[in-house]
Amino acid sequence: MASSSSTSSSRLTSHSNYDVFLSFRGEDTRNNFTSHLHAALYRKKIKAFIDDEQLKRGDEISPALLRAIESSKISVIIFSKDYASSKWCLDELVKVLECRQMNGQMVVPVFYHADPSDVRKQTGSFGDAFSKHEKHLKKTPEKVQKWRHALTEASNLSGWASKEIRSEARLLDVVVKDILKKVENITVSTYPNGLVGLNSQIEKIKSLLFLGRLDFKIVGIWGMGGIGKTTIAGVIFNQISKEFESKCFLANVREESEKGGGLLHLRDQVLSEVFEENLRIRTPNLPEYVRERLQRTKVLLVLDDVNKVGQLEYLIGGLERFGPGSRIIVTTRDRRVLDNFGVGNIYKVNGLKYREALELFCNCAFKENHCPEDLLVHSKRILDYANGNPLAVRVLGSFLRQKSKLDWENALDNLKRISDPDIYDVLKISYNEIKAEEKSLFLDIACFFNGQDKDSVLKMIGDSIFAFVDKGTDAIEGIFLDLSKIKVLHLGPRAFANMSNLRLLKLYMPEHDGIPIMSSKVYLDQGLEYLPEELRYLHWYEYPLKSLPSDFEPENLVTLNLPYSKVKQIWDGKKILGNIKELNLRKTAIGEVPLSIERLTSLEGLDVSHCTRLKRLSTSICKLKSLCRLELQHCPELESFPEILEEMECLEYINLSWTPIKELPSSIERLGRLTALVVWNCSKLDSLPESFEEAKATLPLDIIVDIFAKLPSLYADSNVYRSHSWL
Repeated sequence: MASSSSTSSSRLTSHSNYDVFLSFRGEDTRNNFTSHLHAALYRKKIKAFIDDEQLKRGDEISPALLRAIESSKISVIIFSKDYASSKWCLDELVKVLECRQMNGQMVVPVFYHADPSDVRKQTGSFGDAFSKHEKHLKKTPEKVQKWRHALTEASNLSGWASKEIRSEARLLDVVVKDILKKVENITVSTYPNGLVGLNSQIEKIKSLLFLGRLDFKIVGIWGMGGIGKTTIAGVIFNQISKEFESKCFLANVREESEKGGGLLHLRDQVLSEVFEENLRIRTPNLPEYVRERLQRTKVLLVLDDVNKVGQLEYLIGGLERFGPGSRIIVTTRDRRVLDNFGVGNIYKVNGLKYREALELFCNCAFKENHCPEDLLVHSKRILDYANGNPLAVRVLGSFLRQKSKLDWENALDNLKRISDPDIYDVLKISYNEIKAEEKSLFLDIACFFNGQDKDSVLKMIGDSIFAFVDKGTDAIEGIFLDLSKIKVLHLGPRAFANMSNLRLLKLYMPEHDGIPIMSSKVYLDQGLEYLPEELRYLHWYEYPLKSLPSDFEPENLVTLNLPYSKVKQIWDGKKILGNIKELNLRKTAIGEVPLSIERLTSLEGLDVSHCTRLKRLSTSICKLKSLCRLELQHCPELESFPEILEEMECLEYINLSWTPIKELPSSIERLGRLTALVVWNCSKLDSLPESFEEAKATLPLDIIVDIFAKLPSLYADSNVYRSHSWL
């Protein structure tokens, strides 16, 4: 049974696009309970699918709806009084229960003003609905019978009923908590290759936490890199977080503390997650009101990869800071950090035992629980080098998967040459075997994009593998310069002339709370005549000129970021610009987005926010068929939004906050994929177009407005959020 459960859970998450699928009768609950539930899940960062009426046209359930059900981890069935009168709802229910049977999808019934007995036995309003179905579907009685079986099966599942929890707010709260718990449990059960060799250690660490006691406890987890400290802490966090009022998992403390905001930023991050609000406390000591709130709050806090006592002193401080029953888990490679801070409960993570290591290795190398006879001896020798380290076992197993026996022998020869191997020596074996071009890309990411989101890096550098250059100044392929580390830098007009292979150029300023910590001291006194045509990623904070070099051909450029710059014109109409995906002109001197922007056919993100001179957008913006995100906030001269002359099938997010825009064109209805329109503090915007009001009913659209905005027609709409967090 355990194996079956694990397998179905793995199938479930490997194809999951949504955490939750909401099945409901729109006329009954779309504008009340269901909308409140969807909003509550959204705030908890739970990705929930809620249909729109466009999907419910025709005689059969749409393929899009079927895919949404199949790609969800959990389905919530909201049984309302007239649920059974909808054939669509009943077909959805049958599909949901099929997914429960086939891949272990969890199902949570909610009986909203519907008696569970009526659902189970098809009596009351459910009986009336089936009388009509049987009358209209005499030729397909088997379909009606399938619906009846589905209702009976679903009503016997554990769920929630409004007749037992009469307060709608309370009902909503318990349903959300139940969903959160189930999502967390699914996450715990689907770690890569399970938790081979770690379950017993997890239980030992949990015993050190003494859950249930009202005292304060801090537990340290230490061990070498790759041994599983973060994995263990993450599993425990997911398993026990529901027992706490507030929680925070702060990852990569060592690395994050060395960035611009330092420990002050990390502390604000902890407080913001604990209190679920955006807190910015710029003083070294916490204000008294924050201390008092913390002392009343039962907190679960994980500090991952700590390497200095000072980090603990700043982030945790006096133990009296947290409320009764609070627990803190600290992971580190250095036991002395824990000892010097006075942590009494310390657990050393042990390496995998041989059988555990072999099981994990076989899962990675063969996708099975056993090893082929002809490779058993080789596998044992490889595991000797991995020395029980889970990361080394995974990397070596994945590296050797589908390789020939000769490749295995070569890998063993390479391992033999390491006299006293540590984790890095073992991992380097797989690195040494990749092609030179792949090594170049690997080093690009390791040196320049460490810790950044995978999708963001792909947008920055594109999908290509780059050429490898091995000599001279043209061997320079990437320059990343932290401008806060230099006093003054004067660059000549041909500073980059001998760097023909330069592909990544980033002159950046660290930020704290989204604000650069200082001004740039880079000067181009004689202008700039040359930029390499191989550039794919160009980021220049406070670029000091009004335009890029006239001879620069940006045909390879994927990302162009010129924030806080003096630039007024970027290109002329003849340039080849089809590869640019991200364009950031935040807080620049541009006065308009020109007609030639339509040449950026691959553009996905455009940020012209905080441009104080920006007065208009060209209607050619509708030519940007790949555009997903448009940032226009804090542009005080922008009084109008352009007509949308063509369908824009990708645009999902528009931010117009703090602009003097007076109206939106009726053609905005052509934005069929729009999911968020932010109009916070648009004091001159009195209403939305009638066509947009109608389209809004069929779109999964969130409208974020100022609570004082003059849009009373939106106040009753469940998809309107009065929020500051979108700015």
